[in-house]
Amino acid sequence: MKYCFACGNITAGQPLFCNSCGRSYDVKLCPRRHVNPRSAEACSQCGSRDLSTPQPRRPWWAPFFGFALSLLPGTLLAVVTILVVLVAIQALLRNPQIMVSLFLLMIPFAILWWLWSQIPKGFRSWLYRFLKRRRERGDEGKG
Repeated sequence: MKYCFACGNITAGQPLFCNSCGRSYDVKLCPRRHVNPRSAEACSQCGSRDLSTPQPRRPWWAPFFGFALSLLPGTLLAVVTILVVLVAIQALLRNPQIMVSLFLLMIPFAILWWLWSQIPKGFRSWLYRFLKRRRERGDEGKG
């Protein structure tokens, strides 16, 4: 998937161009799809001056922000789980009869961890279906 910084849309796969605005990703391409740097004024292989318009440069903070955002839910879930385990151990040492209640308390955390492990796959399939429906609606309007 690629994110276009010109129009803000996501294109599935490894596209050369944004499906929405038509800009190329980080490079200039000639009609024969030869890859050229952003600063090129003519294709280095065929000499064509008809080059694509690349999307705006990605802000320097974007990768860091995306990485931090991807860590936040997992880190929060891990911290809460550690706290619950510590409280459970302390309660178990004080009163061993509460084992059943602690077991019932651990079930929601197990479910949350399982859901967390499923998010990337589920999110990818949801996004694929969303983009496919959007593309089909766009094709119906043209035909």
